[in-house]
Amino acid sequence: MSNQELVGGVSTKMFSLGKWLSLIFAILALLAVIFVAIELLTLGSSFKTPSFDTQARQTMIGSLTTQQSNVAQQKEQLKLSRDYGSRVISIISKYGIQDVKMNQIIHLLLQMPPEYRHDFVSGWSDYVRDGIDYAKKNGVYQAQNTSIANSFLGASVSEGTADILTQQYINEFSNAIEASKTKKREDHFRRLSLFAFIVSAVIVFILAMVLPVLVQIEKNTRSLFQLGLVAPTGATPVTNTSVIAKTPQVPNNLCPKCHAPVTDDDVFCGNCGADLR
Repeated sequence: MSNQELVGGVSTKMFSLGKWLSLIFAILALLAVIFVAIELLTLGSSFKTPSFDTQARQTMIGSLTTQQSNVAQQKEQLKLSRDYGSRVISIISKYGIQDVKMNQIIHLLLQMPPEYRHDFVSGWSDYVRDGIDYAKKNGVYQAQNTSIANSFLGASVSEGTADILTQQYINEFSNAIEASKTKKREDHFRRLSLFAFIVSAVIVFILAMVLPVLVQIEKNTRSLFQLGLVAPTGATPVTNTSVIAKTPQVPNNLCPKCHAPVTDDDVFCGNCGADLR
């Protein structure tokens, strides 16, 4: 096989492989587009088939009889008291908090998603400590609740700094939970947008890399077709063979004198010159 035929065969195979790769990439791109479209259509629907998750468990507990519901709630409160009670009492005692009691904090933890409970207790201590330090530096710290006499409205109560900070912390923590839910929804939409962008970028990259190669292979293959170096698909290459006629000169007899090989057409022996007639 000549070098030209070898090059032509490789070019044809590369062109065939390129067509299959292009088909595979097109199918993958189509599947990606379908997946993103289904996901986007799902986002447009607010209804989802109910599943037995945390909300369903809370609904089940709420639908029980009053006695069963109270028992379940008491068990959960006892568990929270064992887990966080000592820590809550320590914070209340350390900073002299008067208006907020341990049972109130435990009840607040009960209404809170479990993943936020530990952060709430730890952050509460840090928040009150930093707030008291700031109040002391600025001369506005008040250790306990005090009553202020007022001739028109009577006595009014001025809350201690620790109680004020506790109420602020509870409000800010609740707002942070709501903000976190909103942030999760925003992140979900952002991830979908980024995913769609990545899919589009991959498709563009594939097209940018594959199409020029396919076009160049096709050009090379057509050039070889025009030069007659590559046989079209399904055609059998023509092989030019020259037939050379050869007359067989096979010796059939031997010279009776010198025993040299001779043919039937010989009149004299070519070796000794004997007459063969």
